[in-house]
Parts: sequence; C-alpha cells; structure tokens
Amino acid sequence: MGKLKWFLVALLVVLCAFLLFDAFSSYINPYQSVSEVALPPERYLNKNVQILGRIHGLRFHENGSLSFELVELEGEKKASLEVFYAGIPPQNIREGQRVVVVGKLIEPNRVNAEKLLTKCPSKYA
Repeated sequence: MGKLKWFLVALLVVLCAFLLFDAFSSYINPYQSVSEVALPPERYLNKNVQILGRIHGLRFHENGSLSFELVELEGEKKASLEVFYAGIPPQNIREGQRVVVVGKLIEPNRVNAEKLLTKCPSKYA
C-alpha cells in the first residue's frame, strides 16, 4: 500500500505541475505576431486574437471608424493584416505607432478590432 500511495502522490504532483504550466503559459506572451496570424491564417480564422504590430496606412473614415494595415514590429514587411475598428479611436493613435489589436480574424487577412491598445506618451516618456 505504501508504493501505491507514493505513486498517487507523484502522479498528483505531475498533474498539478502540468495544469499550472498550461494555465500560466498564455500569460507569458499573450500576443501573437502579425506573421504568426497571417501565415497561415487558418489556425486563427474566426477566433479572438491579440496581435502586436505597427500601424501602416492609417485611414479615418467619415462614419468615425478607422482602418490600417498592421505590419511586423521589426525588419522587412513579411506579412500584414488589414484592421478595421469602429469604436472611438485612442487619442494618441498615429502612423508608425506600436499597437496591440484585440479582435477577431474574420477573413484570412482581415481583423475586426474590438480594442486598440496604445501606450500613453506621458506615462512612458
């Protein structure tokens, strides 16, 4: 009975360690890169995503919405995603800015954003 008891304890410890790793691994880097989502997009299609990238081609529309191309943070333009946002844009949004897009990939290269997260320049200056 002693060996069975130790086996069950060891099994429980391993199971707990696995569950903790699985639960906290998404918090280590909760953002996907642009190329990770765009190449190939099938993995993220019709799913919620949080993508870290840089704004390129920022356009404000008459209805108050905005759209832009989200490109990689560094290096050459390997992949890009078209982002559409219908909410109130952050005050400090500008071309070339680093942004986190939270939304849903509705087509292979199109994200409907629910949130745009930018840094406040006064806080991080």
